[in-house]
Amino acid sequence: MRNIDTIWKPEYSVGVEEIDAQHRYLFELWLMLDSIRDQEDNQRSRRQAILSLLDYIDLHFTTEEGYYREHPRFAEHQGLHRAFVDRIHAFEQEMDEERLDLQAMADFLRDWLIDHIVNTDIRYFNDMNAIRAGSRP
Repeated sequence: MRNIDTIWKPEYSVGVEEIDAQHRYLFELWLMLDSIRDQEDNQRSRRQAILSLLDYIDLHFTTEEGYYREHPRFAEHQGLHRAFVDRIHAFEQEMDEERLDLQAMADFLRDWLIDHIVNTDIRYFNDMNAIRAGSRP
């Protein structure tokens, strides 16, 4: 079985320990989803995994957005977060309708996390460091 140490890579770090710890936990939630994907008879575990993800993502996005609220493209980044939450709610709806493909959800979560951290979050945190240092991104 995979664990967070086999998934997390140094290049995923945004340079803020609080956010990096939250990102690592999101990967742990992904690992949990991935590990139960073949347990078709365990609807309760699936529901709990999705609810845990939604609860934690709300905390994480609130925390993360607090770090770069002054970024010139803050609303754009916030929109990416809202679109992600909407997609997770759509997965929840699919589960309610008994048509959820948990593999697709787990793959979406993994791919989104990696892409968002590497291509968006790191850039925003670097921009905020530049802004604090007196230059503009």
